[in-house]
Amino acid sequence: MIMQQNYRLNLVRKRIIFSWLKQWLNREDGSLSLLITSLFLLTLVLSFAIIDISGAYLAKRELINMGEAAISRAAHNVDLNRYYSGDHVVSGTNPSTGDATYLVPIDCQSAERSLESEISAISLRGSAVTISQFACEADVLHVTFESNIAPTLNLPLLNGSIMNGLLTIRATLSASNHIGG
Repeated sequence: MIMQQNYRLNLVRKRIIFSWLKQWLNREDGSLSLLITSLFLLTLVLSFAIIDISGAYLAKRELINMGEAAISRAAHNVDLNRYYSGDHVVSGTNPSTGDATYLVPIDCQSAERSLESEISAISLRGSAVTISQFACEADVLHVTFESNIAPTLNLPLLNGSIMNGLLTIRATLSASNHIGG
């Protein structure tokens, strides 16, 4: 009996709330300004997000460009002993002539030192660029560059949120030099 009364009471409350909500939504005074204000705020938040996303994309492109310049210089550290002894790694064949193409032997230790000196001289939007991974395998350099940058828009209202934290930008690049072809 008590459960039926509670059920009926809850049902009456729900009907009252839904009827009040329906009346409030059907009112015409101020509903257009509320809609315009909410759409404006939504547009503003989306534009902030788009600006931050495009800023991160451009930062990655900048990091790739700087990394390509550094890794290209590092790949030019030739292991002269292997080069003149004819110890080359075959990288493929030229489709038009059928001749084999070879990779220039890279002195991995010199390449790593050269890469570190190149990277120490550059920065991405005021932040240092670091080498998080370095591998020199079969005369091919594989490097992952990393930098932590601030977002494009730094909003004081969102202080401490993910939008104001540092963004980690990574770029993985490879380089080698070919002979023949």
